Amino acid sequence: MLEYIRAGGPVMIPIILLSVLAFGLIIERVIAFIRVRERRADLLPWVLGELGKGRGTVLAEELGESPSPEAAVLREGVLSRSTAPEERELRMQARAQNELARLERFLPWLSSLANVETLLGLLGTVTGMIRSFMNLRLTGVADPAVLAGGISEALITTAAGLMVAIPCLVTYHVLIQSADRIAARVETAATELQLFYAQRGLRR
Repeated sequence: MLEYIRAGGPVMIPIILLSVLAFGLIIERVIAFIRVRERRADLLPWVLGELGKGRGTVLAEELGESPSPEAAVLREGVLSRSTAPEERELRMQARAQNELARLERFLPWLSSLANVETLLGLLGTVTGMIRSFMNLRLTGVADPAVLAGGISEALITTAAGLMVAIPCLVTYHVLIQSADRIAARVETAATELQLFYAQRGLRR
């Protein structure tokens, strides 16, 4: 491995450093998404059922124990059940935005790191080819051994950049899609809760 790093030239240094950052972000974000998964498959029907029984105060406490964005938004709606519908909706929207922003934190970095790693690999390709032609010019001999060092540098840096960029890009798109699905569930839950209040005329 050290041999490949040395053969890749100086461009390998930022590639490796950024790869450490990239894979650290991937692990951190995947763990973050796993932690906010809702444990109850019947969260919304359960919340509406408990509200129908007049157990709003206890329900808010139980929702506070869940780490999911859906539970957080529903808890906000339960806590503001005595307020006007417009104010309640605004409170739930604000909480939803905060929860989703917390989920999407650092995700743009993954996309940026994928682009930077790809460009660093391309830079290594260019510097490797320059090295090959410089060696050829200095020796004046069209010997494959003279060109080998620069060509290996070009190929190694390209491969290294792509090996980091591809996982970053795949993880970014997977997590963005997961965040979009969570946002859709949050919006549905908030809408259903508002409809429940409107139908029941609950203002207590």
